[in-house]
Amino acid sequence: MTRLMKRWIACLAPWMVLACAATAAKLDPASVQFTYNTPSTTDAYKVGDQCYITPKLAKSWDWNVSVRGDEMQVATEGRLFRVPILREDGMLLLSLTDSARFLGASTEWDGNTYRVLGRIRNVELTEKGLVVDSTIKVKTNFFRLSAPDRLVIDFVGGKMDVNENLEIPAWWRVGQFNNSTARVVFEHPAAVAIPIIKPEETRQFILSLPAVARQNPNNITGTIVPVRDPNLPEPSIYLNAPQVENDYNAGTLLTIQANKNLVEPPAIQYVSPTQLQISLPDASFKESVTKEFGDSRWITAYMTSIDGNRAVLTLQTKRAMAFSASTSGSQIRIRVFVPPSAGKLAGKVIVVDAGHGGKDSGANYGGVTEKSLTLPISQALRDALVGAGASVIMTRDGDTYPSLGARANIANRSNAAAFISVHINS
Repeated sequence: MTRLMKRWIACLAPWMVLACAATAAKLDPASVQFTYNTPSTTDAYKVGDQCYITPKLAKSWDWNVSVRGDEMQVATEGRLFRVPILREDGMLLLSLTDSARFLGASTEWDGNTYRVLGRIRNVELTEKGLVVDSTIKVKTNFFRLSAPDRLVIDFVGGKMDVNENLEIPAWWRVGQFNNSTARVVFEHPAAVAIPIIKPEETRQFILSLPAVARQNPNNITGTIVPVRDPNLPEPSIYLNAPQVENDYNAGTLLTIQANKNLVEPPAIQYVSPTQLQISLPDASFKESVTKEFGDSRWITAYMTSIDGNRAVLTLQTKRAMAFSASTSGSQIRIRVFVPPSAGKLAGKVIVVDAGHGGKDSGANYGGVTEKSLTLPISQALRDALVGAGASVIMTRDGDTYPSLGARANIANRSNAAAFISVHINS
C-alpha cells in the first residue's frame, strides 16, 4: 500500500466511524435555537451528544446546502464548508454540531434543546465608536433607561466570550443577560444623546459616539441635550403620571390617564426579572420624573421618560412579577401580580390579539359579527395564560381597531414569546 493511500485512509477513518456511530444511534427529536432565529421544535434530532437537522431547517436560516457524496456542502455567513450527513428512517440530515464548529459558534445542550449562539469575542472602543464582533450574526435590540441614564444594547443570539480584564471605562458593562442574549450597558449621562438604532442582524456592530460620551461622567460640566429626531412630529398623546388604583396581597393595579382615547395598548418587556419597561408610540409623559412608591406592596419606584417619539415608563418591583396590560378608552391599565408558583409560563410575555374590532366587524352570519366573539374568547384565553404564570398584553380589550402593523409591533417591541391572534370564519 502506498504512503499516499495510507494517508487517505487515515483521513477517511474518523468520518467513517462518525457515520457508522450516527447510523447506529437512536434519533431523539430535539429543539434547536440558532442565534436570533425563532426556536424550532421540529426537523432536529439528538444523536448521542451531536445535533443533526434537516436541510429544510437549514434553508429556513438562509443556508445554501447541497449534497456532495457522503457530505453536505454548506454556504452561509460568507463561509463554505462540508459536514457529515446521516441517512436514517428515510431522512437526510446534516450535522449542526460540525457546522457550528466551522462557524466558530458557541454550542450547548440545555435539556433537549440545542443552542447555537454567536460567540462575541471582541468589545472595544475605537475611533469609530463602540465595536462589537461576533462569530455569526446576532440581532441588536436597543432601549434606554433612566435614573441613572443608561443605554442598553442587547445582542440576541449572542454568547459573551471576552477577556475578563476588558480594557473599557467603568461606565461600560458587558455580560450575559440570559442564556441566549449578551448585553452591553452604557451607564452615563450622555446615554440620552445617542440615537436608538433600528434592530439589525450583523457580525460586526459599530455604534458612533458623541464626544461627550467618551468623557468621564464626573468631569462633565456642560448641558447634555437629549437626542430627538427633528423629522418626528410632536406626539398626539400626552400621559399623566401612573396612579395606584388597587394594591393587594397578590398584586398591584396601575392606571395611566391619557388626553384622548387610545386605539392600541403599550408594549411591555422585561429589562430584568424585577424591572419592567412600558412604552407607547406617538406619546409623551407630561413630566419626566422618578418617584419611589413607599406605600405599594409590590412596586418600589417608577421612572417616566421620552425616547424619540415614545413615552417610556420603567417600573421597579420588589420581586419577579408577571403582568397584564390593556387599554380602556383613554386609560392604560397595568396589573403586576405574583405568578403562580407552579406556573409553567412564568417569565413569558404573550400577546393575545382579538381579531378585527372597531370599524372591522370581520365575518358576519345571522347578525353575529366575528369581532363580538373574538374578544370574549381572547379575554378567556388571557385569563388562562395568566393562570399559568404568563404576562399577557391584549392588543384590544374593547371595540377598537388597532392596525395590523400596530398589532405586530406590540409583540415585537415587547420581545413576546408568542403572538396569538383569534379569528373565526363565517
